[in-house]
Amino acid sequence: MALRTATLGITLCAGTGHAQEANTTQTQTSEVVVALPAVTVTGAADPLYREENANLGALGDKSLRDTPYSVDVVTRELMDNQQATSLVQALKNDASVSITSNNIGGLASQIAVRGIPLDLLYGRKIDGMNIFGWSGDLPLEHFEQIQLLKGAGGFLYGFAQPGGIVNFISKRPTETPTRSVFSSVTDSGQLLLGGDLGGRFGPDDRFGYRAVLVGEDGNSYVDDRGRIRRGSASLALDWRILPNLVWSADFLGMDRTVKGSSGWGLFPNASGTDSDYTVAQPPAAIPGNKPIYSPFTSYQTRAKVWGTALDWGISDDWKARFAYRGSTMDRIYLNGSIFANAAGDYTEDQYGGTDMFKTDDVMALVQGKVKTWAITHDLAFGASYGRTRSFTSSVFNFATLGSGNLANPGNFDNPNLTAESANTPNSYTSQRALFVSDTMHVGEHLDLVVGVRRNNIKDTINHYDQSATTPTGAIIVKPTNWLSVYTSYVESLEQGSTAPLQAVNANQVFPPLKSKQYEVGVKADRDSWSANAALFRIKRGLTYTTSEGLFTQDGEARYDGLELGGKVRVTPQWMVGATVLFLNTRNENTAANISGKRVDGTPKQQAALYTEYRLWNTGFTLTGGLQYYGSRPVDPANTVYLPSYTLLDAGVRYTTRLSGNRVTVRFNVDNLTNRAYWQTSASYLTQGAPRVFKLSAQMDF
Repeated sequence: MALRTATLGITLCAGTGHAQEANTTQTQTSEVVVALPAVTVTGAADPLYREENANLGALGDKSLRDTPYSVDVVTRELMDNQQATSLVQALKNDASVSITSNNIGGLASQIAVRGIPLDLLYGRKIDGMNIFGWSGDLPLEHFEQIQLLKGAGGFLYGFAQPGGIVNFISKRPTETPTRSVFSSVTDSGQLLLGGDLGGRFGPDDRFGYRAVLVGEDGNSYVDDRGRIRRGSASLALDWRILPNLVWSADFLGMDRTVKGSSGWGLFPNASGTDSDYTVAQPPAAIPGNKPIYSPFTSYQTRAKVWGTALDWGISDDWKARFAYRGSTMDRIYLNGSIFANAAGDYTEDQYGGTDMFKTDDVMALVQGKVKTWAITHDLAFGASYGRTRSFTSSVFNFATLGSGNLANPGNFDNPNLTAESANTPNSYTSQRALFVSDTMHVGEHLDLVVGVRRNNIKDTINHYDQSATTPTGAIIVKPTNWLSVYTSYVESLEQGSTAPLQAVNANQVFPPLKSKQYEVGVKADRDSWSANAALFRIKRGLTYTTSEGLFTQDGEARYDGLELGGKVRVTPQWMVGATVLFLNTRNENTAANISGKRVDGTPKQQAALYTEYRLWNTGFTLTGGLQYYGSRPVDPANTVYLPSYTLLDAGVRYTTRLSGNRVTVRFNVDNLTNRAYWQTSASYLTQGAPRVFKLSAQMDF
């Protein structure tokens, strides 16, 4: 039923650094100075929403153009301008990302990258360090960027499924004062209020602070019964103890409850009963604003995340970082699943329970440069240790609420289930790793990257202990200072899957899986445009649920794909960005009924477009977006497919000055045509979000 997590990790390395680690510079007196990265709050300098660098775990903070992997960075300004409050909203401009669930109709924002879902335990990081976040959405208002590594990241981050890593970059103290208040409201009556305060004080501005407070309450877009309430607060501090020594600390707390709409998903079968686990044609897509779950169902998540770090500039070429991050997450569920056939006949079940998760991550990081003859080496070497604990309720409460037809969902009696405390250990996992890498700069036009990580994962409760060596290698050719061509190979070791709650072998834990990724790509970055392309192949172990409801792990899944993307400033007022994914997947060496079939939930094509047009000297900017999601199989045997669909967005924002303060008003319409569609994951479906009108105002003092 789930996991309570406690992770403890130590990392020691040398190379280029961490997204939040100190940048080392030199003063006129040759004194080494350490400063945390500057944070931009308003007025982005780049109208294409680009960032130059991103954190890549063991390789540290790297130039995106000179990185032999596919990485996307979503800036704070783009999140604000699209009024994104969830992970799926923030990443909708990237065609490599598939939405498998949202945080109103499902449990939380869930995505797949290159057709592979994020790892549940290790797919999400804050400032490059692991947290547990899959069962509840992190509040985006507290983060400056979202960095997405596409594909395998075993050498870079350790254990994780090879689809990708999402790294949330925290808001940090700013060099100049930050004073911002913001508010938004939706057409359903969902009201949000928040504030952002930051700056420096004390002798020589040695002390820095950043505080963000957000509250949201009101009716969700689900008619009559949907409601959401959430609150979150964060505080980040730093102290420049010496010019070359900086201490920092941060805390984030959140509480979120969704009522009357959040469920585990709809399982499509032929009978509409809760004992039939054979996938069949689903009912026609139901608009996201139409309720299908009982009004008394609810889903709550509570989380706390905290961390501290010490950054030390040892010399011009060497620096060190010592950091800790911990997190806890509880989820209290009094919701369930729906089993429905094509005619809409259905049965609704309700579950009651609590899961608890806890993580701790400790890191020591040393970085440096050395030169041998004509080659400059960026070195990275280190070690890590972690532990993960999970707990679940010893008593699993369950009730079949009733049956009916989704055209007119039933008004079932409330069985008044309770969510018992999470008091039963579910897993106790420890991780150990040693890694080393060398990025060799051979002249101005050639880089060579080699690295290796030795991984071990051990679960004392579920009795498995396995190790593997995961190497990486890359060649980067840079014909000019704005163009790079690369080829890379990387492996990853992912923790074995855990059978989902709905499976007959629920909570069964499987041994680790090893994956391999091959990639060839090109990146170009000019003043008025940028472009990238990547051709990849990923081979990983295969997991699926049989027609008898048994979750199993055997065989191999292959993902062959081509990613294309670009941004261009067509005129000084007009910006266009577009991405495309072509994906071919195949099950191999597995059961006869699925061998040779497409991997369930994967499309053949996806595309996304975002554009802005700034009206001359008026303060107005017009925006528009498009996301195309190709047809995809629901089940491993490919007996049922969901149709393709296209979503359209539109918006306008106005920026002006009021009493000398910058004011921005934004109006956005998501899903302009109110398209109904299903999202799918592991044969379960969730309703896509309907048309939503959003109005916001922000004042920066």
